[in-house]
Amino acid sequence: MNITVVTVASSAFIFSISSFFLNTYLLLSVFWMKTVQRKPGMALIYFRFAVDSAYGFITAINLLYLLIQIFYPDMTVKNLSFFLAWPVFNIGTVRGYLVFFITLDRVLAACSPVFYFKHRVKLSNLIVLPITVSYNIFEYFILLDICEFVVDLPLNCMFLGCSVGQCYSSYWLKFEQVGYLLIGSLSLVLCSRLFIWNNVSKSTKNKEISRVATYFWAMITPNFQATRFALLDASIIFIFDVIPAVLMSKIPMMNFQSVGPFSAMCKHLGFLIEAFIIYKVLLSEKPVMAVSVKSMNTG
Repeated sequence: MNITVVTVASSAFIFSISSFFLNTYLLLSVFWMKTVQRKPGMALIYFRFAVDSAYGFITAINLLYLLIQIFYPDMTVKNLSFFLAWPVFNIGTVRGYLVFFITLDRVLAACSPVFYFKHRVKLSNLIVLPITVSYNIFEYFILLDICEFVVDLPLNCMFLGCSVGQCYSSYWLKFEQVGYLLIGSLSLVLCSRLFIWNNVSKSTKNKEISRVATYFWAMITPNFQATRFALLDASIIFIFDVIPAVLMSKIPMMNFQSVGPFSAMCKHLGFLIEAFIIYKVLLSEKPVMAVSVKSMNTG
């Protein structure tokens, strides 16, 4: 028995199940206990709470089965690894798309606030559902048709890559890399936009430019919390997803046999930290009077 693998797997289980409970509590705080004010501009963020909750739960089940395989090999059920691993990939896809849409939404709000607030209400947040579901169906085509995967796993199959085969694992790695690149690029655009307007509003002596900058902040302030959470998510992805993935690709000794589910441990530690930060922010916030955009227009 590899103590490192057991330690990493146990830590990953604790982080994932804790993420499940904390994200579930956030949802209950908004929709049931009403201890957190519900905001229309946060709808996609609330959806992400639900996705992260499901992600943590299904990952925890997967890791629990991994620990059972390690401690009680005779209890291994043939092909069960696939049926536990496949939902992890599905939910991972949903989360990837959701984070991309949230970041894109915030970029559009920051870069073109007038157009955004005039037309965004015409587009339902529910459009995310058919897009992600359609892509999940397409992933079945990739797995079964393109990769020609057959559900016939060896009994010693313990990690996600083994559960879905090398072909699909390679596709999934590319999918994540493209997602990270898009989310990272959009986050840089968003940061640059906010930085520029923040400095303009504070340093300019031109009354007209100052007026425009103030108008910009008045437009985005009502949903600024969603913008901050989008940037937080991008930071968490970079620190707890991208960096561990780079380390594992560059250091041959960091493989599943030697360090266990290291990527899953880092990923769900990031989810847990992010959920905790959001929990502290949401439960400590006080109602703030938004600046009237109409008055800015007519003043």
